[in-house]
Amino acid sequence: MTAGRRLVAAALAVVAVSAGWGAWALLRPGPPRAVEVTIPRGAAVTTALGALHEAGLLPSVTAGRAWLAVAGRGRALRWGRYRFPPGTRPVDALRRVLEGRIETVRVTIPEGLTARETAERMAAAGIGTAEEWREAVADPEPVAGLAPEARTLEGFLFPDTYRFAPGTSARRAARHLVRRFLEVWREETRDAPPLWGTPYEVVTLASLVQAESGLPGELPVIAGVYRNRLRRGMLLQCDPTVIYALERRGLWRGRLLHRDLAIDDPYNTYRYPGLPPGPILSPGRLALRAAIEPAETRYLYFVARPEGGHAFSATLREHNRAVARLRRARRR
Repeated sequence: MTAGRRLVAAALAVVAVSAGWGAWALLRPGPPRAVEVTIPRGAAVTTALGALHEAGLLPSVTAGRAWLAVAGRGRALRWGRYRFPPGTRPVDALRRVLEGRIETVRVTIPEGLTARETAERMAAAGIGTAEEWREAVADPEPVAGLAPEARTLEGFLFPDTYRFAPGTSARRAARHLVRRFLEVWREETRDAPPLWGTPYEVVTLASLVQAESGLPGELPVIAGVYRNRLRRGMLLQCDPTVIYALERRGLWRGRLLHRDLAIDDPYNTYRYPGLPPGPILSPGRLALRAAIEPAETRYLYFVARPEGGHAFSATLREHNRAVARLRRARRR
């Protein structure tokens, strides 16, 4: 065998040994403890593999590149925060990052929260900052196609349970909540009769209905009461709109007083006729459905019962009697 052939054979032997070692290294168990690694958005492959290597999840950046060249199929590593259980093999860590199986933050937004309350809950979960949320909520562009008269995203941050990657911006998260709202809106209006008003007016009414009751059977009736009052040109006299007016002025103290009903604010439906200028909170699916198709009813009044629910009346005389009965019941 010539000297040249001996060198080639030796080189091939080294490559074979290196390849065998590399394959074994990728299959051996990883650190004996759980490991968290964050890969920044837009990170280069070398940066991402370096983070895995520094965490003890990869024998080397070179080994990671070699595996990606064979098994990656041209896919990119996904950014985000990852949590790897004890003993995670390098090959399994690479697969997890390639597939984007990131750690997520679970956030539940209940029905009836205002945009401010939704923002506070999101910021507390690490999804955007309070300032970022103020800016995101103030931009109505995501709903311009449905409600061009909207001035903020109040009413359109749909209540649901969401999962976000840690570090998701407030603007991106807000748009996700709005997309969910638009999805539900399309579902609920697909087979509904023609709307009685603009979409913005319907969402505004839905927010009032949501604020008044959490009982599914009552929602269409309450929507029907408000529609009747709107048709007759009556003041809506919706207490939650007064509370909203007080909150936005920093005057809410946790209890609605009679003098508060006179506050000079366009959201005060005891003082200004018609619907308020916009939604006062985020309605859920059932409240939206009720506002889209209010119940046909003779009722013009309702009052809360101590045991829950409301007593409905068609005339002011009936309403006054209902109020008197309920006051007597409270005193017992």
